[in-house]
Amino acid sequence: MARALDQGDGLGLYCRQLLQHLLTLDTRTRYVIFLASEQARGTFKEFANAREHVIPSRSKLVWDQLLVPLAAHRLNVDLLFNPKFSLPLLSGIPGVFVLQSCDWYVNPGNYPWWDNLYIRLMLPLYCRRASGVLAISRATLDQFVKYTNMKLPRAAITHAGTAPNFTAAADLEAQKRFRDEYGIPERFILTVARVLHTGHRGLPDYPGGNNERLLRAYRRYRRESPDPLPLLVAGRDVERYLRARGFTCADLEGVRFLGFVPNDQLHAAYQLADCFALATLYESFGLPILEALATGCPAIVPATGAGPEVAGAAARLIDPYDESDIARALLEVTASAALRERMRQEGVARARDFTWQRTAARVLEVFDEICPRAGAPAAMSAVKL
Repeated sequence: MARALDQGDGLGLYCRQLLQHLLTLDTRTRYVIFLASEQARGTFKEFANAREHVIPSRSKLVWDQLLVPLAAHRLNVDLLFNPKFSLPLLSGIPGVFVLQSCDWYVNPGNYPWWDNLYIRLMLPLYCRRASGVLAISRATLDQFVKYTNMKLPRAAITHAGTAPNFTAAADLEAQKRFRDEYGIPERFILTVARVLHTGHRGLPDYPGGNNERLLRAYRRYRRESPDPLPLLVAGRDVERYLRARGFTCADLEGVRFLGFVPNDQLHAAYQLADCFALATLYESFGLPILEALATGCPAIVPATGAGPEVAGAAARLIDPYDESDIARALLEVTASAALRERMRQEGVARARDFTWQRTAARVLEVFDEICPRAGAPAAMSAVKL
């Protein structure tokens, strides 16, 4: 169930990378990939074991609950898999989905009331319907169990990985193109910001990116640093969002807004930056954290959610609610070349623990527990709660 491929965000990247690696590892299984539009058609054309079927619908609910299960029955599908958090409730086909976030429970103020109502009504139903649940992180699974008091006896932690271009090997051509296109200074701090709700249009702005605190902390850093670095902000509509909340030109001194930076260019930004700062209130996994580590960019990341789970001891952890702690971290990391070098080395080593090959292999183990493939190795047991 690959309608997430239409999303130009982290979830769309997750879906694409995971499916490509599943198809690569499991060449003997027939994969039927249901698309919600023509936009993603051809994504998997290189794989002989993949068949794409476009099922257009204006309603996500109708697509999930009616159109996909009807097509799946017609095509004799043995197992339904959704990289997002829904499954057809009335289909008799076994199903697995990915618990991508628990932010609705942890920070409900980040979402409109109808979104919170939908999650509280439907997500428990999807969990009861599922033959298996894959959690993007241990933190996400633990928070879900805490807030819902649900037991998920077939839950497994699968994490995520990075695209092949996110490495510490300097991509000099990409770096030059990035500098020329965006007018990048020699030294800078990088952040990747979000002010829009993932995968939704027409919803109110998303406050969970915590951009206001990060910018106020950066302003404090500029006052206290003898040689402050500029802050480059990658993300759509971030300047509009901040100015609508009263930030003036004086407040934004030293800040450069790059707008949306495509994923095939973003690795160059990480490689060139002195450090990366992320102050989001809650990361269910934190793909930007892993991208920074993998590219050797010293990372300042939130101590909430899955930040510590992904970064381990390789990053400087901050309290995203404390502007002074964020500013202090910026001062510490930008002032010490020795610290940055140590963080680079530890970050690259840490990132090796998270690969799409490992994620896809773990997903296949869960699939085999539910619907074993002929000749597949014995599956490992899923995490028991």
